[in-house]
Amino acid sequence: MNLETRNCQNCKKDFTIEPDDFGFYNKIKVPPPTFCPECRLQRRTAWRNDWHMFKKKDALTGEMIFSLFPEESTVKIYDREYWWSDNWDPTVYGKDYDFSKPFFEQYKDLLDVVPVPSTSMNFVVNCKYCTNANNIKNCYFSRGVAYTQDSAYIIWDQASKNCFDSHMTNTCELSYGNVNTINCYKTFFSVDCESCHDIILCRDCVGCNDCVASIGLRNKSYCIFNIQYGKVDYQKKLIEFGLSSYDNFENLKDQAYKHWLKYPQKFIHAKQNLEITGDYIYESKNAKNCYRVRDVEDSKFVANILSGPVKDCYDYTNWGENAELVYEAMIVGIGASNIKFCVQTFENVQDISYSVFCHNSSDLFGCVSLRKKKYCILNKQYTKEEYEELVPKIIKHMNEMPYIDINGCIYKYGEFFPPSFSHFPYQITQANEFFPLKEGEAKSKGFLWYETVKQDYKITLKNKDIPDNIKDIDENILNEVIECAHLGSCEHECTGAFRVIETEFSFLKKMSIPLPRLCPNCRHYQRLSFRNLPSLYDRICACDKTTHQHGENNCELEFETSYAPNRPEIVYCEKCYQQEIY
Repeated sequence: MNLETRNCQNCKKDFTIEPDDFGFYNKIKVPPPTFCPECRLQRRTAWRNDWHMFKKKDALTGEMIFSLFPEESTVKIYDREYWWSDNWDPTVYGKDYDFSKPFFEQYKDLLDVVPVPSTSMNFVVNCKYCTNANNIKNCYFSRGVAYTQDSAYIIWDQASKNCFDSHMTNTCELSYGNVNTINCYKTFFSVDCESCHDIILCRDCVGCNDCVASIGLRNKSYCIFNIQYGKVDYQKKLIEFGLSSYDNFENLKDQAYKHWLKYPQKFIHAKQNLEITGDYIYESKNAKNCYRVRDVEDSKFVANILSGPVKDCYDYTNWGENAELVYEAMIVGIGASNIKFCVQTFENVQDISYSVFCHNSSDLFGCVSLRKKKYCILNKQYTKEEYEELVPKIIKHMNEMPYIDINGCIYKYGEFFPPSFSHFPYQITQANEFFPLKEGEAKSKGFLWYETVKQDYKITLKNKDIPDNIKDIDENILNEVIECAHLGSCEHECTGAFRVIETEFSFLKKMSIPLPRLCPNCRHYQRLSFRNLPSLYDRICACDKTTHQHGENNCELEFETSYAPNRPEIVYCEKCYQQEIY
């Protein structure tokens, strides 16, 4: 087929469908999308609460337990351990398909009555207040993590140990305050670094050790603000900084951030790839418009996949681990194949459509919370023959009697769930991080929005009364409810107060890192400012003829980048950037 330009029925902007796209849609037997890629991502990520935690009533015991879902949500929850057990049967909620009502209306009714787990975790040991995780051990308040150990306040991590207060990390150890660091050890408050150790406030450094406030270095040691020092002088300078003092550290941090902006950034974060577009892409092939992926092949519009292989997938967000033929799905992983329009569907799942929180199953359509099941529709059990006869009739009915949302968008077979069906209000979802909206705008677009209960903490330690130096703080700090410096006045979901846990305090003391003055939410939002968003912009290399040998003209090479035009970084093409790194 030829390339086609179509108009998004949601945002009304044009988007293109390429010949390879049509090939994929034919392979998995779905119609081409009617929403543009950005609207599809926003609609899909409105179904993921990335890192917020609440207390909600257990539908079985009536007790208030920690949960992904706010108390105000209509969803019913069971304690995670009970939900995973064989002590209850989700098929008791099964119902006959009603050809007098749109499919999506019937499915919403099922979503409101079938319990789902309080948190989304699998294979975890001693992990309090964690969610969106698998194969983790001894973690605290960590979310979106896999194979992580002995860590706290980590969001989006793969296989790190003894790390704290970091985001987008992979196989790091004894590190703190980082964003997008890979294979790093004793790395603190650094961004976009790989295979480094004993570095502080560095950016875009690879194979470096013992460096401070530097950027763009390769295989360097003993550098401060990109100036080379000898080992002895470096160590003297480090002592002079007095970084165990909060005021001293904040002063150095401000200087480092300003220093970073003097140096160019490469237009993309990528390594060991072939034929890719997007950002944060590693060891992938023919991965187009992808974001934060590793070991992805022949796929498009895929995001947050750090455990491959993932092959032949489109519009797939979060997880991975041997997944193929996944389309318009959220949080799918471990041996998944032919999964369409699903959320939280994992571990050896095949041929599943329009289902939520189903696992170890196959041949499901429109189901909730099923496990080890086959040939079910709306949680009702059928024979193989009955199932294969009924599903095509339902698909035909979905096309003949579609669901229409408040904005007139038509939901036939081939559309992901309407955002108003989500378990979460928009402001706590991943969608709001990628596409921030105010309340009125979110509601007008059909997203949920409602206020959630806020905790009223009794502060026992004012921020101004915290000793400046970590050396002067003892274990009594563990008993304090500490005032957040933002006092709940910022737009970062400030909790107003926070506590310090024992493992965190021990780490800070051991590494001589100042005690934080902000609550975990505010700290997370600060780190988000160093992460590019999954949107691409057409830009021109900022290198001019005075910088490199370009003859009479500036470089002006065009590229797609996730660095928005209003960001302060200097953005270079690959060739010009390579001439700048040290």
